[in-house]
Amino acid sequence: MAVAPCSQCYQAVRRHLRPHYDSIWVSDSLLASAFERYAATFRTGARYGSSVPGPMEHRKRHAKRHMGELHFGQSNSGAPIWDLANLVDLTQWKWTPPTPPDMRNRRYANAAESPGLSDAVLSSLQALFHSRTDTADDPKSLDAILLPEDVVLSGVAETLPSDSWGANHTPLDVIAAALGSLNGLNDMTILPPLFSEFCDSWQRALTAGRFHGEVIGQVLANISVGLKGEDVEARSSRIVDRLRLLLLDATIEGLSNKQTDNVATFDSIGWSNILHEVSTVQMNTVRVFTKAMACIPRSSLAAMLPSISENLDACFRALGRDTTPSSRTRQTRKMATPLEPLGNPEFRPFLEEVTNMVLGYENIDGISFVDVRFSWLQILARLPGVNQKSLARACNALESGSAARRLTEPEVCQLFFMWANVRAPLDKYTELYYIISRARPDMYSQLGALLWKSRQFHLAKPWSRFLLQIGRDTQVTSIVRKIRHIRRGPPRLAKIALGMRRPLAAVDILCLVEESWKRQFSHQGAMRRDSNFWDSRLGFRALEILTCTSTFDHRKLFRSLYIKPSRHHNWVVATPLHAKGLIINVGLLYQPTNAQLRSSPTLLTDSPLALNETAHKWRSGDQLTITDNRAPGAVEAHMSSPYITTARGGGSGGTLTLSRSGTTQRET
Repeated sequence: MAVAPCSQCYQAVRRHLRPHYDSIWVSDSLLASAFERYAATFRTGARYGSSVPGPMEHRKRHAKRHMGELHFGQSNSGAPIWDLANLVDLTQWKWTPPTPPDMRNRRYANAAESPGLSDAVLSSLQALFHSRTDTADDPKSLDAILLPEDVVLSGVAETLPSDSWGANHTPLDVIAAALGSLNGLNDMTILPPLFSEFCDSWQRALTAGRFHGEVIGQVLANISVGLKGEDVEARSSRIVDRLRLLLLDATIEGLSNKQTDNVATFDSIGWSNILHEVSTVQMNTVRVFTKAMACIPRSSLAAMLPSISENLDACFRALGRDTTPSSRTRQTRKMATPLEPLGNPEFRPFLEEVTNMVLGYENIDGISFVDVRFSWLQILARLPGVNQKSLARACNALESGSAARRLTEPEVCQLFFMWANVRAPLDKYTELYYIISRARPDMYSQLGALLWKSRQFHLAKPWSRFLLQIGRDTQVTSIVRKIRHIRRGPPRLAKIALGMRRPLAAVDILCLVEESWKRQFSHQGAMRRDSNFWDSRLGFRALEILTCTSTFDHRKLFRSLYIKPSRHHNWVVATPLHAKGLIINVGLLYQPTNAQLRSSPTLLTDSPLALNETAHKWRSGDQLTITDNRAPGAVEAHMSSPYITTARGGGSGGTLTLSRSGTTQRET
C-alpha cells in the first residue's frame, strides 16, 4: 500500500506545529510507522462508473480529508492536530518494544512454567553426557546478565557460532542451538531464517571435520525428535519435513566437502546415518537420496546396503498407495539413477533380497502389491548392469511367489523396451510406447512390424528369449506375423520356419537378413540386396538354421527358392541364385545316405548339412566327389574358396551344370 513520503509528512506537521524555536525533530521512522499503521486502516474505495476516480485517487483524497485523525498518543484521537492543547509532549516519549507473538499467544501465565521445545529432547541425553558448569555460552544467562529487566526478548535464540563448536563441545550444544532457533515459532507457516543460519553453521562445522560418525547420527535423530514433539501443535508435518530436508542438505554438503586424502577415511557410519534419516522423512526424498548416493564411492556401497534397503522400503510404501501410473513411472526413473552402481554382478544377491522384500507387501493393507511389484521391475530394467536373464528371474519370482495376477502383456513389453532403451537409445521409442499404451490384441505384431520398418529387428532376438523365459511362448510367433514383404526375397525363409512352428528360427533368419541389408546399404546402397544376401555367409547361416532339424521337408525350400525338379533327376532353376546357395541345394538335392568325400583326408558323412559344412572349408583346386548309393552317377565340383565356381552333376538321364552367375543348364 502506497504511503506518502516522510518529507511531506514532516512538512505537514511543521505547518501546524511551530514552537518558539520554529523547528521540531521527529524521527522519519516514527512518522513512517505511524502513517503505515494509519494507511492499513483505510477503507478501499469502489468504482461505480467511468466518471468516478479509481481506488488510488479515492484513497489519496480520503487521506487528505481525514488528516486530523493522526495522533501521537492523545486521549482524544478525533481532535485535529492543530489543537495545541491536545498535543502530547514528545520530549517525554519513551520507546518500548512491541509485544512478541509468543507473549500474545502464550499458553502459560508464568514464563518459568512454560516447557521449552528442547527440554524433552535434552532430558533424555543428560545421562549420556556430563553436565557443564560453564554457563558463559548459555543464551539465558547472557540475557540475564547483559539485558535490563524491562526488555522482552522475541523468543528466537541466537545460534552458536561455528567457531565455538570444537572438541570441548558435546552434541547437546548443537541440538540445543538447533531447537533453540525454533522456540516461539509455534504458529509457523514459513521456514524460520535462524534455522537456516544454524544449518549453515552446522555445514561449516562438518566441513572442518569437528563432528563425524555416531555424533552425526545423534544430532540428526534428536533434532528430528524435537521437531516432531507434542508441544508443537500448530506446526504442520509438511513444515517439519521441509526443516528436516534442509538439515539433511546441509549435512550432506558439509560431509561431502570434507577434505580427505585417503579412501580409508570415508565416514561410512556418518553416511549410513544420513541415509537412515532420509528414509524416515515423509516427503519425497528422492532428490536428497540421489545427492547422498552421489557422494558415496562404489567401494563403500557394501556398507550402505542396509540403509539403501530402508530407503527402498520407504519408496515402495509411497508408490504402493494411491498414485497414478505416470507418477510411478516418473518416480521409478528418478529412483533408478542413484541405484545404477547396484547393477554390477557383485550386488546381485542384494537385488534378490529386495525382490523377496517386495513379495512381503502382498499381505500389507493399504499398499497395492501389483503397483509395488511393477515399480521394482521398472527400477531393475533401468539399471545398466542388470542383464536379460536377471530381469526374467525377477519377473518369475514375483509372479510365482504371490497369488496376485500375472504381469499384463503391456507391462511385459514396457519392461523389455525400457531395458533395451537403457542399453542403447531406440529409434521411434515414442511410437513403440504409444503402441504399448493402447494395449490392443495385435500389440506384438504391431511392435514387430515397427521394429522391422525402423531397421531395429535385431531387438526381436533378445525379446523373444525374454518372452520364453517368463512363459510367454505363444507370443513369439506374433512378433513375425505382420512383417511386410515376408513372401518376397530372403525373408520368405522365415515364412517356412513359421510353417514348421519354429518362431525362434524365423526371428533369427530375419535378423540375419536385416544385418545383410545394413551391410549392403553401408557399401553399395539398396541395389541387389537380395542377391548379396545369397552371396554372403549370412545367407549360408540362414539356410543352416532352417535345415538343422531332421524333420525338415526340403521340398518346401525348393518351392520357396523356385527350384522345380523333373522326372529324370534334371533340375531347372527359375530364378538366378549364387553359388553359396547352390552348394547347399546340391547337397540337399541328392540327399546322400552314405556320401563319401574322396580326397585327403577321407571323410564319411550321412548328413547333407555336415557335408556342406565340410565342403565349405576346402581350399581352391580341391576335388570333391559325391557318390549316391541310391542312383548311378556322381557330382564333381571344383571349388574356389570360399565358394564353388563350377559344379557338374550326373545322374540317370542328364547333366547339371552350375556356374557362379547362378544360372543352370540342363543337358540330356
